[in-house]
Amino acid sequence: MKNDEPLTFQISGELDPNDPLHQYQIMFDEMLDKAAPPEEVVVEDLRAQVAPDGKRVRVHLRLNMFRFRPHLVLTLTDPNGEEVATLDIIEPMSPAMDFTLHVREPLAGEYRLQVDVLYPTPEHMPKTPQEQRITRGEIKPLPPMRTVATRTMTLSLLKAQP
Repeated sequence: MKNDEPLTFQISGELDPNDPLHQYQIMFDEMLDKAAPPEEVVVEDLRAQVAPDGKRVRVHLRLNMFRFRPHLVLTLTDPNGEEVATLDIIEPMSPAMDFTLHVREPLAGEYRLQVDVLYPTPEHMPKTPQEQRITRGEIKPLPPMRTVATRTMTLSLLKAQP
């Protein structure tokens, strides 16, 4: 081969060898093959830690590897059963997440944290992960959703510090 000849590659499948990200496509395709379909997505780990001021709750959440990105709804209810914090996460990129919930007027007692994992109903599910992607600036209405997994835990808030 001469130095002035163009370098060409041949690869089987649908990957473009001229795409500098093709090695990542291979890696992600392998991960998708092992990822769970919506009906098998579960909350593997749910932990919460209350800040000393009682006004913040640090939450760690981990799902199993998913094929399609879910929607998550986290709800924190106080000892009276009233919702004091909620968080909606639309199509997270990673199965592991950390975030902070804020409680405006904490009460001492047992709080309940619930995580719901949601997916579109079967007739509204995309057929491939690529169909789930949206282009920049595109707005899609939220399809009808169904709950595929729920996990709850209780945590204690002591009397809030002044």
